[in-house]
Amino acid sequence: MPMYFYTYYSYEPFGRGYIGSRGSSVEPHLDRYFGSFTDNTFNPTEKIIISTHLSREEASQAEIKLHEFFGVDKNPHFSNKVKASTSGLCSYGMVRVNNGVKEKLVYRDNIPDGWKIGRLIDMQTYINTPNKYLNDVRRGDMFFKFKQDVESDPLVLNIPIRQLGTLYKTSHTSIQRWKKCVGRSFAICK
Repeated sequence: MPMYFYTYYSYEPFGRGYIGSRGSSVEPHLDRYFGSFTDNTFNPTEKIIISTHLSREEASQAEIKLHEFFGVDKNPHFSNKVKASTSGLCSYGMVRVNNGVKEKLVYRDNIPDGWKIGRLIDMQTYINTPNKYLNDVRRGDMFFKFKQDVESDPLVLNIPIRQLGTLYKTSHTSIQRWKKCVGRSFAICK
């Protein structure tokens, strides 16, 4: 089965856009993928194929150049929160801030008035918060199942995060946080 590698611009008509790259077994013009954006207010319905490539690496390099050219991390027209880099998304120099209601990544020298550095909620509150995608299974229960599995077999940490996300019915970003928590010590996560 052939693989297709391409960069794309997905967008809301008369709204914001998102620039990304992708590898897919579906021809680019038939692929209904709109991006890995995390902004819940962004709802793209259209997509333009910008370029096609022979490898994933070429598509990633093109994405990096497009992100740099359009300044997607600071440009309000884009829902991209950070620019792509050779090692993935680049949030170097950015910090997580909150205003008591919302949380976001910003550059350290660009913290809005009234916002403070840090997560909106602590780890204990986070892991016990119900998640609407989990059919009433609590995220905290899954975290503690993950913790038990890692304690009984540390090789669980070698499984790719997206596979762990599927296994524990959560997002790959939650798995990344859980792995960091495991690395620091479970005591702070209790």
